[in-house]
Amino acid sequence: MIIKDSHLEKLVKEHDTFFSILIYGPNEGLVKDQIDKIVKNYLVQDEYEKISLNGKELDSDPQTLEDLTRSVSMFYKSKVVIASDIKDKHLKLVEDVILNEPDRVFLIFREGNLNKSSKIRKFFESNEKCYSLPCYEDDGRSMIRNLEEFIKKNNLELNRDTKNYLLQSLSNDRMVSKRELEKIEIYYKDSKAEVELDTVKNLLNDNSSQNLNKMNESVMFGNTAKSSKIINKLLSEGVNPISLIRSLSSYLARVQRTKIEMKKGNNFENSIKILKPPVFWKDKDSFQKHCLKWPLAKIEKSLSKLLETEVVCKLNSRLASFNCEKSILLIASHGKQYFKN
Repeated sequence: MIIKDSHLEKLVKEHDTFFSILIYGPNEGLVKDQIDKIVKNYLVQDEYEKISLNGKELDSDPQTLEDLTRSVSMFYKSKVVIASDIKDKHLKLVEDVILNEPDRVFLIFREGNLNKSSKIRKFFESNEKCYSLPCYEDDGRSMIRNLEEFIKKNNLELNRDTKNYLLQSLSNDRMVSKRELEKIEIYYKDSKAEVELDTVKNLLNDNSSQNLNKMNESVMFGNTAKSSKIINKLLSEGVNPISLIRSLSSYLARVQRTKIEMKKGNNFENSIKILKPPVFWKDKDSFQKHCLKWPLAKIEKSLSKLLETEVVCKLNSRLASFNCEKSILLIASHGKQYFKN
């Protein structure tokens, strides 16, 4: 039976004799978060024994799952068994245990992304004695809800700009976002001060901001191989694809403004004086080359392409990383013609 995360607490508390659930999906952080909620929030601490099991152990001893769920220690009221890496070949073992409904057992199956043909997934979705909870990447609505819960829990004050920045910067993976928010929680612990945007930027973007700058430079120089490597590094670290798009858009817009000033007859040095924040001295040489080489018309087309990509990413978060990289590398390919070796 397929359920939503909002049903989880009620179901766990209703099933005090036997409860079995498959929690799976590409959002590994959310999978872990849902399991943590069961064992840390919905069950009474110190009243259960927790045991982990994986598919390799079942391969070695197929009787393991049944043995683990057969009885509960006299020192505990219940037992929680968390099984991971369970394959379709183990389905008969899983079925036998669930259909027998072992007493006082909470059986949690933790998996990554499972396609619709998965026998394990089909069993949990169709059987009334167990549940299935898919965990996909956080969309805009769930990210807003998670952020509001974080603010309330830690009694923090955030203005609209800071909230918007966090929503743009946080990852679609729940656990990555959680680690980032923990930095803010630790920094402002026992403090009644309002959370400041500049402080949040420093806390969250100490490494990623440098890599975003490197990405922008590589793209503008037409280095597609290096651009792809940096993009994948940023995405693997949990940086939101939209943050990559907006970073490059911002850089292109700065080049655009500078070129417009230069067309008015101003030299480069005078033209960049209008930019806020000012161009960092270490980046000035590269920025000047980009301003001189990239045609204004191509910059405008690239900005339109990035805006279109941002909309597409928001409409389909599951393909956001793919569309983000595809769009940015297309712009990098244009840069090749302006910086031929």
